[in-house]
Formats: sequence, C-alpha cells, structure tokens
Amino acid sequence: MGARAVAASGEDLRTSSSGWDTRLYWLWILYNTVAFVVLLTAVAVIAWLGANVLDLSVANRHWFEALLVATVGALLFGVVLGALQWLVIRQRVSVPRKQWIVANVGPAFLGWLLVIMPAVIQAENNHQNVGTAYLLAVSQTLALGPLLGLSQSLVLRKYTRRWVWWIGANLISYLVVAGIAALLPNHFNPLNLGHGDGSIAQVYLMLIATTPLTGRALLWVLAPSARIDQQAALAT
Repeated sequence: MGARAVAASGEDLRTSSSGWDTRLYWLWILYNTVAFVVLLTAVAVIAWLGANVLDLSVANRHWFEALLVATVGALLFGVVLGALQWLVIRQRVSVPRKQWIVANVGPAFLGWLLVIMPAVIQAENNHQNVGTAYLLAVSQTLALGPLLGLSQSLVLRKYTRRWVWWIGANLISYLVVAGIAALLPNHFNPLNLGHGDGSIAQVYLMLIATTPLTGRALLWVLAPSARIDQQAALAT
C-alpha cells in the first residue's frame, strides 16, 4: 500500500504540472471541430444562396451592409466557437462564459472587416466567384491564431501564470498546419487553397488539424500547478 501511495502521489504531481487529462483533451478537439464545421457550413450556405444578393460592390458604396455582415459574422464566430471552448475551459478555471465569448468576437470582427469583406467586394468588382472568395477568406480569418490567442490570453492571465504561452501555442499550431498545407500541393494537387482552388472539405481538415496541438497546450497552460489562487489574487 505504501508503494502504491507513493506511485499515486508521483502521478498526481506529474498531472498537476503537465495538466494532462484525456477526457478534456478529446472534448477540446470535439468542440472545436463542431464549431469549425458549423461556421464553415454557414459560409457554404451563404455562397450557395448567392452572395450577390448582398450587393456589396464598391460602385454601389454599400459599406454599411459590409459592416453589418462583418458584425453578424463576428458574432456567429464568437458565440459558436467561444461557447463551445468555454465548456472545456470552465472545467479548469472559473472564467465567465460571456468574457470568453467576447474574447473571441473581437478578433473575429477584425478578420471579417479586414479580410473577408474586402475579398468579397474585390471578387464582385472583378466578376469572380463570390462563394470561393467567402470560403478562402473565412479560412484565412479562422486561422488568425496569434490574434485569437492574444485576446484569449488576456482573459487567462487572471487564472494562470502560463497565460503568455497560450499566444505562442496558437501561433505555432497554425504555422505547423499552414506549413504542412503549403507542402502538400507539391504531392497532392487537389489541396491548393493558396491558389484559390481548394474545397470546403480541405478547409475543414486544415482547421481541425490545429485542435490536437492547441488542446495539449491548453491543458498545460491551465495545469493545476500553474493556476493562480483567486482569493490570493483578490487580496493583493
């Protein structure tokens, strides 16, 4: 019994430091996958219905409509992705759900306003496929890992001493997946998003591929040994 107790104690210490939890790891992958599928499916529906109904061409100067679409898109991103991620986050630290969702909405709004809508407007002005412009622009926006990681880390800094590492984790995960995607066209011609001829299924796979890396990083960042005692923090 003594040897078992010592072994169990050693395992608890490793878990406390590494933060590993198999159930939470797979939940993170599942929830993020669901979020990406929902978000990109919504974009596919917009493309299928015909984005020209938005009438966002520069000639018509309908910038208000562009801003409205960007706002709706950012809210969709923030609510869906933020709420599902929070289901895992809350099992480690008591982050308010609204605060985590807001941390996702900000970067998403910048992405829609600075990347997606200009791409769509340019596609309309050049008489190109607006649906493809939406798809590729959204895939780029969802891959703004460093910006999203920065926003989320500002929330996590109240709960963990490793909050800065969350920025790097998002940056590395997206760089790794982007690097792999950049190399694949040399061997598999169908996967060529950079030249505008990728499919929505390929975008799904690229985004989902980041979740195992961010999931492992999240568990380490929110490891029990790295968490900040909230009562002590409030006292100071």
